[in-house]
Amino acid sequence: MSELVIVLIGAVIIVGGVILYAVISTATGLEEDENQNYIPDWIERRFPKIFKGSKDLDK
Repeated sequence: MSELVIVLIGAVIIVGGVILYAVISTATGLEEDENQNYIPDWIERRFPKIFKGSKDLDK
């Protein structure tokens, strides 16, 4: 049971870190974000199935 808790905590930390990076990097201007959704454009292009509703994928 404790292994499951450790894995869940690790997954939350990794996902939270990615989200934190995306928000900080777009807010400070380190990454481009044309549609201002705090997700860098290169991530939207790399994972189109996740971000299929993004407007800038059509370009």
